[in-house]
Amino acid sequence: MADSSKKRKMSKADKEKMKKEEQERKAQEEAPSPDTNINASYQASVLTNSSDDSKAARIKAMEDAKKQQKVEAAQAIEKAKQENEERKCRREDMTELQQLLDTNRQQLLEISQNRRVQAKWARYMRCDGSPDPVNQGEINTYINLRMEDKTRDDAESVLKDSELTLGLIEELQFILTDTPPEELPEKSKILYNETVTELENLISHKLDLATLQLLCDATTLANSETGNLQHTIQNDQISLCIWGNLVKLPRIRNFEFPGMHFSFDIPRVLTLSDCAVALLSTKFDHLSPYSKSAIPRRKKKEEEEEAVPDQTEQTEEQAEGEEKKEGDEENGEDAEDDEEKTDEKEETEIDLMAALRGDDPEEGTKEEEPEEEAYEEDFNYPPTPEPTEWEDFEEDDDIVDLRANDVLGGVFKLSLLQMPPQPKTMGKWTITQLVVPPQLHPMDYVAEPPVQNAEGAKEAKDNKDKKDDKVPIQISTVLPKDVMFLEEPIVARWDKKKKMWSTEGFFEFNYNEEARTFSFKTLRFGTMCFLQDSHINMPFQSWEIRPHKVNSALLTIIAAIVEIEIEIKDALCCLSQPQDRPELDSIRNKWVTPAELIVMLKRAGVNVFPNEDSSKYVNIQNKHPNIEQSMYQQMALTASSMAYSWSKWNGQTEREQVVFQAAEALEDEPLLEEDWSVYLATKHRVMKLKMTEFDDTFSQDPTDDNFKSNIYHLMMEHGTDTAKDRIKETNYQFVDCVHQLLKATQVLTYA
Repeated sequence: MADSSKKRKMSKADKEKMKKEEQERKAQEEAPSPDTNINASYQASVLTNSSDDSKAARIKAMEDAKKQQKVEAAQAIEKAKQENEERKCRREDMTELQQLLDTNRQQLLEISQNRRVQAKWARYMRCDGSPDPVNQGEINTYINLRMEDKTRDDAESVLKDSELTLGLIEELQFILTDTPPEELPEKSKILYNETVTELENLISHKLDLATLQLLCDATTLANSETGNLQHTIQNDQISLCIWGNLVKLPRIRNFEFPGMHFSFDIPRVLTLSDCAVALLSTKFDHLSPYSKSAIPRRKKKEEEEEAVPDQTEQTEEQAEGEEKKEGDEENGEDAEDDEEKTDEKEETEIDLMAALRGDDPEEGTKEEEPEEEAYEEDFNYPPTPEPTEWEDFEEDDDIVDLRANDVLGGVFKLSLLQMPPQPKTMGKWTITQLVVPPQLHPMDYVAEPPVQNAEGAKEAKDNKDKKDDKVPIQISTVLPKDVMFLEEPIVARWDKKKKMWSTEGFFEFNYNEEARTFSFKTLRFGTMCFLQDSHINMPFQSWEIRPHKVNSALLTIIAAIVEIEIEIKDALCCLSQPQDRPELDSIRNKWVTPAELIVMLKRAGVNVFPNEDSSKYVNIQNKHPNIEQSMYQQMALTASSMAYSWSKWNGQTEREQVVFQAAEALEDEPLLEEDWSVYLATKHRVMKLKMTEFDDTFSQDPTDDNFKSNIYHLMMEHGTDTAKDRIKETNYQFVDCVHQLLKATQVLTYA
């Protein structure tokens, strides 16, 4: 036992000495001759020298490792200090930026609040006899009196009164969109929407009565040449056209409403009947908002699992726990050894850090390593929201998805009506049969669908001359002159039961882009519309916003088909390009707010404004939404002196990285390619990169010290004095106007 203890306490030098003696002894025993002894002595010497060299190498390696650890530790401390310093600077910058944004926001809220107060006062002081649409007493009285008034059911009076009613609807819709949610209770919102529906029903009811009165007076209003009723009346928003069959001539094949460029075939079965065809065309779409296909369809999240697991799960968890416990007991010694090694490693690291600071490890540390401060998450960037998942449109193939298609040019209702009894003259007397109750009587007409085989074609040819055949009706029209159709339009019919637009029952389309004419055949009458792909201009090819001067800039978007330019000045903006599209004459160079411009462009068929679920239909650059929105704010703050543009590298970087081009632009002239620099924005910083837009590969290497936590401070630090002065002089209303347009177009993700 004593020998064992002594052996354990033997030093390393003693071990080396014993090893050397053992080697020499074995060499002597195995030596057969003097020559062999000489060789053995030489080998022992070599081994001894090799052992000494190995020992020295190990010692040197340990010393080098310690030196490397000291260097790395020092570098880590220095890096931590730099990062902490950068964090402090970032917090200061972001605090200043947030204060600036909050100040602008507060000023905008005050302006908006004052505007609403003035609008309420102006509405209260109006003395034109129009009711206040938010006053339920006044609006209900208005609707009831209009319904009961039988003296103004003629077409002229109805169209004139409809202008007032449409104005009330527009006023209510503006209140619904303009009033902040916190100032508009949900109860009031529901009430206003119900009032809009009642006013729309009032217009529809009165138009039906006006149509009925025109049909009852068909004999008086009949055309002197044809003998049939041909009447058209319209205002800026509504057109009412009626053709009434009074003479019943079989040779009539079609009819075109004068001035409307709208014609339709008249099947033979209708030429011999007491019928009328009424066309009611409106420039507004009052049906689509009531369709469920117009509502974004978010995927429902799976139900969370119950908090209390069942007995089986508990049993499995217990078994796993017992196995884990047994394993811990079996491996207890190994765990203790690991803990000891870990403790030794931690102590070594602590000693190393203390040595680098010049402290005594026994006395503890006097200065701790700089702690990280999490400023970013709770300051400017809220937690990243989970990406919204959208459901596929699972309705019938004929049903139109209004999230993917826009109704353009309003709607038109083509109705086949029963001609009411006409007045008869007997001597000096005129006998008129009254329609009680006064209402229109639609006629049922559903044509047979076209045949698809030779046998069916032969049968159709044999029955061609039958006068009771209900054949498809061909409709030809000139597309609205104030709407840009960038492709052949889609025609659809409103399904009252489903409350959706349907493409069922249409065929034989013919579209002439130059003449802007479109014809098709339909199996039935009804309310119809023309639609266009909402995302036909997405994704964009490129974009650029360039300053003119202080509080003035130009936003250019080269979309998939059209190229538009939007002038921005203070709080207003206008469409300036394209100049060669007559469809845009009514809105071009018209200064309005961003919200009004968005509505105008969409109605004109120029949709460059993605919806919240447009990513379902368009391939986009999927970027961090919080970073994207912050970029729009910061670009708007500096838009008086800085130009910004798209970068091809934006689509090749990660979700947490936004790449764009920027350049200081103090002259009102287009920039050259060499003027632009590439910038990278992340959650923590915005920096100018060494690379250019035309490099072969992407590199994140920044220029020396040319980075900040946000665009605003980066430009304020590295920009010229003139550029800084411009930014300081920028009006908050201009900043808001630019921000609204950038946010609406989402150029960083849709280009």
